[in-house]
Amino acid sequence: MAKNFDSAALPEHCYAVLPGSGQLIEVRRGEKGYYPCAYSTGDRAYNKVLANQFNAHEGISKAQAAAMLAGSLFGWEVPAADPARYDTEGIPIRPGEKKAPARSPEYQYEQAKFIRHDYQPGTKVVLDEKMEDPCREMPVGLTGIVDSVDDLGQIHCHWENGSSLALIPGVDHFHRDMTQEPVMESSEEQEPDLEL
Repeated sequence: MAKNFDSAALPEHCYAVLPGSGQLIEVRRGEKGYYPCAYSTGDRAYNKVLANQFNAHEGISKAQAAAMLAGSLFGWEVPAADPARYDTEGIPIRPGEKKAPARSPEYQYEQAKFIRHDYQPGTKVVLDEKMEDPCREMPVGLTGIVDSVDDLGQIHCHWENGSSLALIPGVDHFHRDMTQEPVMESSEEQEPDLEL
């Protein structure tokens, strides 16, 4: 495979959305074309959410995913197949334009520690904007209880409607419920006094 960048900068595979049809696909490094993904839906926007979640779960940045898609469509030797040509959101950087560099897995792990501190298990969260979930409605105002925060900083919750969809800080819009009452845990229940 002819290339103009270090192939170690790209993952072995990633998920992307076809520009034309909006279909969710899998792209493999060095291969022309793509593979259909079984999780693809008829909704382009939701397919983008899925691609971002699948890639984030594997530690693949949006810049890497954009470069992989370009390589699979236009060839691996073109400049667009270099992840250094994209910003953190996977948007091409114009010549002379300066943008924030893509975040390393180590940076994401450090960020996750801060998020974990703010969203400890039991914290109540409220949606400020509707989320897309093919199984359940996720309307504004829906409340959930934090279960855990993973190493990518995704906040896993138990929602009042039964969903377990994770929140992605910086993508999803939500806030902590500051009126939440503290949970009081007692080691054992007190038994009533008995009169003799």
